[in-house]
Amino acid sequence: MMQYLNAELLKFKRTFTKKLVFIAPVVLLFLTWFLAIIWFQINAFNWWYALLLPGYITLISVLSDQKESKKLHYRAVLALPVSLKKVWIAKVLTLVLYVTLSCMILLAGILLGGFLIPNPISIDRACLGMILVVVTAIWQIPLCLFLSRKIGMLGTILINICVGLALGFWLVSKSFWWICPYSWTIRIMTPVLGILPNGTLAKSGDLLLNPSSIPIGISLSLLLFVILTISTAYWFQNQEVE
Repeated sequence: MMQYLNAELLKFKRTFTKKLVFIAPVVLLFLTWFLAIIWFQINAFNWWYALLLPGYITLISVLSDQKESKKLHYRAVLALPVSLKKVWIAKVLTLVLYVTLSCMILLAGILLGGFLIPNPISIDRACLGMILVVVTAIWQIPLCLFLSRKIGMLGTILINICVGLALGFWLVSKSFWWICPYSWTIRIMTPVLGILPNGTLAKSGDLLLNPSSIPIGISLSLLLFVILTISTAYWFQNQEVE
């Protein structure tokens, strides 16, 4: 499996996708610093997991797919005597690594900003929160790779960003929030970080502070990630050279 991972990592060498790992979190840090310096840590977190991260995952997934499909239509992969399931899983895990690195870069910037601005979020909660952001968001990677392959960039953007965000914010405060994967990250950040979906701090007694949402969101996210990765890997295995 390591050979497949190394091959995928080499494909991104000197590409814009690899640069995005650093560009996305750094741009967000600058924006929050200059536009909302008083609420720097809160807005950096909220803008990332509620708005920018779904777009970032969509973009790197589409770029990953287009690198193989734009010119050769995956002929360079499908014609080789390799396990296509492992190729697909390696693609997913490579993007999981990139998302994790971007989140860690953002976390480092948030913690460093805490030395200059009073931080309402403790270091341990900030670290836990960012880990859970990764865990509850990576299910979007196999989904976006699949959507990009089937319906292209525009369709993937419409579904994962436009429709996904609309549903996520609409259902996050409902009792049945758990039926919508796009609500999971936003919902569990309230008890973990004390940040409401609209980006403000939750007041004591707010129903969204109930910590029972945390294990629900984590369990559902990991389960969906495994299901989507395995099912799309089997789908990819049956692809033929066009």
